[in-house]
Amino acid sequence: MKPGDGTSKGVGACEEALQRLLVGKPVVPEHVGLDLSKLTASIVSLEAGFDRGYLKKSRKAHLPLLAQIEAVRAEAGNGAGSLSGKKIRQMESQLAALEKTLSIAQMQRDNVLAQNMKLWQRVRELEHSMAYSRSGHSEKVEPLLRSDKGVTFTSA
Repeated sequence: MKPGDGTSKGVGACEEALQRLLVGKPVVPEHVGLDLSKLTASIVSLEAGFDRGYLKKSRKAHLPLLAQIEAVRAEAGNGAGSLSGKKIRQMESQLAALEKTLSIAQMQRDNVLAQNMKLWQRVRELEHSMAYSRSGHSEKVEPLLRSDKGVTFTSA
């Protein structure tokens, strides 16, 4: 066995572990659904079957993999492809506020439409009574000019 074989197999296992983490198919249950902004060398080491301290900056063979892990974490932390949990919660809160505002506006719209329909019906009744009064039946018009709410309307 060559002196470097153990290191290259270990780095290879860690590279495979990193790929599994990146595609979302880890073998360690705790790593399922891992936020890539929280990815560390110790997580990759554990995923590869080693202890947390396997990948070290002092080992030259580990440096490229450590740089790749750091790049993935940095990209996930501020990349365009992912939003932080705080940002998502903030947007969900804004959405809830907008939905509440929309609901209130719809209720107000419905109330105004109902009022308009009542007013339109009342105007039709008054127009009808005006036409009836012009035809000489003015004694029957007065009750029609009173609203149900106690407000009286004057004839023109």
